[in-house]
Amino acid sequence: MSDADDLGQLAALDIFLPSPPPDAEIQEAFLDEAAALALDGHPITVYLQDEDAWAFEECEPVRALLDSAGEGALPVTLLGLDIVVSAMYPTTEQMRRFARAGTEARERSSAAASACGPGGAPMPREASGFAAQLMGVAPAPARPAGGPDIGTRRNLMGGDVGDGLPGAPGAPGAGPAGAGVPSTSAS
Repeated sequence: MSDADDLGQLAALDIFLPSPPPDAEIQEAFLDEAAALALDGHPITVYLQDEDAWAFEECEPVRALLDSAGEGALPVTLLGLDIVVSAMYPTTEQMRRFARAGTEARERSSAAASACGPGGAPMPREASGFAAQLMGVAPAPARPAGGPDIGTRRNLMGGDVGDGLPGAPGAPGAGPAGAGVPSTSAS
């Protein structure tokens, strides 16, 4: 595969810049790097806050970020609708990497599950629990009553005192009185 074929497979980057910039020299250097990549065929679009105010209003992720974090979040780099860099100019290598990575198919994962470890869990295909009730979807079926048969294993979480059945010492099925339970009465 040639470089021309590779460039045709790159994802577009949208970069939103502050106007006026806090440091004009840094922004000019960034614009030079972005222009060089664009001339090489990388799909990069740059929006300046004063010249392209419409883009800042119409782009939901940027508008939401600016509403919540303020203008200190600029510059903002988007890959599709995903914010990949904020509050700093992306480097040339980052822009190349994002453009390549944006073409790869991704499995959407649950943000909560992703926070608990690498990879996360796949997104649920349908709403469930309280979210489903809010959306008007039928509630999840009730859980079965009782519980699993634990056989001869000991239930250490439910007050097991020796024979596998939780209960107070001396109660029927609770095992021998006082077995494994400290006495609370004075002798």
